Amino acid sequence: MEFYLTESIILKDNKTFFKDSGKLKRITNNNWHHYLNDFGWVKLPLPWIKILNKITEKKNKNSQFGVMDCSSDGDCFFHCISNALNDHNRFNNDHEILNSSHIRYIIADSITDEIFKEMIGYYRIMKDIDDFDEEWNPYEIKDVDSFRDIIKKSGHNYWCDYILLNQITKILRLNIFILNSNETIKDYSTYNTLIEYNPQYDNVFLLYEDECHFKLIGLFDGDNMISYFTENIPVEFLKLFKLR
Repeated sequence: MEFYLTESIILKDNKTFFKDSGKLKRITNNNWHHYLNDFGWVKLPLPWIKILNKITEKKNKNSQFGVMDCSSDGDCFFHCISNALNDHNRFNNDHEILNSSHIRYIIADSITDEIFKEMIGYYRIMKDIDDFDEEWNPYEIKDVDSFRDIIKKSGHNYWCDYILLNQITKILRLNIFILNSNETIKDYSTYNTLIEYNPQYDNVFLLYEDECHFKLIGLFDGDNMISYFTENIPVEFLKLFKLR
């Protein structure tokens, strides 16, 4: 069974190939970064590669960790999650394709009156202490339906934050891990989401770049670039996030 990621990148028999002049060339640990950039995958920033190389149990000449810039249109977080879910569906022969709007709607529709009151209370406190940077005003939102509409609206109106992240984790049953990457202040650290790890959930890893933009992290496992992890969390991340 074949699946075309691009005109030249093909998944076949759970392996990834590059099509060149009608011939298929196997994409491997050594060359993945040369070919998968056609689909948007590039290597992690060098400082993070060095950090992960220090704790890896497998010494590869070529780092297997990649990052994808899914979009910069205000929906970057939601794009990352939808891309990871699509990768998972693809490898499980599920042809459902999700986008950022689907994720927004799923989360918005999960907000109950009780959850709305709790979340809007936090946002109003943030507004009071001048720590609220979004375009909407939490004091103008009077009911759960209006709040759902805010979440559903694409673009820069409503970004993902630590308040919404807690809801996303529960509804999608995902542990979401975040790496900071800020070249200006040389910050390469793990981001504390304040959400407890749930071993029954699946896992997605994101790069939070310059305190304003999310990118999706993947691992080339020798056959495919994986961005949605079930029980196969990379050992480097197990150590980094102190999961073992």
